[in-house]
Amino acid sequence: MNEEEIKAHVLLARNGHTASFCKLYELYYKDMYRFAYYMLGNVQDAEDVISETVLDAFTGIKKLKKPERFKAWIFKILSTKCKRQIAVYAADRKQKKEDMDNMPLSREDHPYAEQLDIRSAFAALNETERTVISLMVFGGYNSKETAKILNSTEGTVRSSKSRAFAKMSKYLKEDFA
Repeated sequence: MNEEEIKAHVLLARNGHTASFCKLYELYYKDMYRFAYYMLGNVQDAEDVISETVLDAFTGIKKLKKPERFKAWIFKILSTKCKRQIAVYAADRKQKKEDMDNMPLSREDHPYAEQLDIRSAFAALNETERTVISLMVFGGYNSKETAKILNSTEGTVRSSKSRAFAKMSKYLKEDFA
């Protein structure tokens, strides 16, 4: 779907056309799911925040002033929902990380060892770094778009991305040493 078709669907959805909103949802679902899953690290939580996001977007689309900003707008809602979910489950996530660190299996014995390593490295990032990486890598946004979503500057976003990748690289190198 090209930008003009997307804009047309947004305008129709703003006027109550449910099928157009469904088309937009289908278009962005995979990116939203990847973003939410990597932010939260849990399938059920990702699905829950996407459901909440879609409901909020559906009921609030009439407030969207610039139809061409639909993707950024819905990802902003999703990002906010993910941050709230992270705050609610912060203690639980800490326990999960401790449990993963204390897994009795050796790295060689685990069939998904590399995925666990990457997830552990991602989990070691702070919330801002996880959000930047999720938006840019999983959401496909560039630094300018990410900066707008996060109400930040491009330089700050690029610095956060660089720091995050450096931390993940260091974490993974230590893990393989």
